[in-house]
Amino acid sequence: MPAPPFGTASAYTDSFPAPPPTQVTVTAETCYNLGVFRDIVRQYRKLDDQIIIRLNRAQAQLRDQDRISGGDKSLGSSSGAEAMCLKMWTEMMAGWAHRQTLLSFCSQTVLANLDEKKQSQPGAEGGGVRTSSSSTPRWERGIREEEVLADQLASEEGIEAIIRKRTLDAFKSRCPFFHPSVSDTAGKAWWDLADRGLRGHGPAP
Repeated sequence: MPAPPFGTASAYTDSFPAPPPTQVTVTAETCYNLGVFRDIVRQYRKLDDQIIIRLNRAQAQLRDQDRISGGDKSLGSSSGAEAMCLKMWTEMMAGWAHRQTLLSFCSQTVLANLDEKKQSQPGAEGGGVRTSSSSTPRWERGIREEEVLADQLASEEGIEAIIRKRTLDAFKSRCPFFHPSVSDTAGKAWWDLADRGLRGHGPAP
């Protein structure tokens, strides 16, 4: 399975105190180092963690623009609150897609390796050999460790679903009239996943 690259400057410009990660290459080794894995996910969740702050800031900017223009609405439907909501929604989807790609890659990598180990239980090299320090065969200990890791990654996917729903609820409170257009199949799929608090990966935005 090829290692997926990550990085989108636009989605994280206002979310990171330092410059956003422009390119993070995740390999199988990253997936097996849970501390590093969680740190990467945590960085990409900053957009969601600061969603209220960013929405408040965007709305304040709109109010300033209204005062400067004297309330002139002649700029068209592509400006104002509608444009702000669309921009925020696009960035939310981009963040969700990056994180879910990472989560799916690591979950599939660990599960595939775990399945391979189970297929090569006793009978394979070293299978069933007991060590002096434990009565548990080496192969069995390795399988148990990977099962724990697989469970931890599955938990991260559950957390991701909760975070997406929380972010969408906050977004809807500030953009109550916004909804992906009928022709936006990717947007509708992500909206449905987040609104229902479901795990999974929507189409590429």
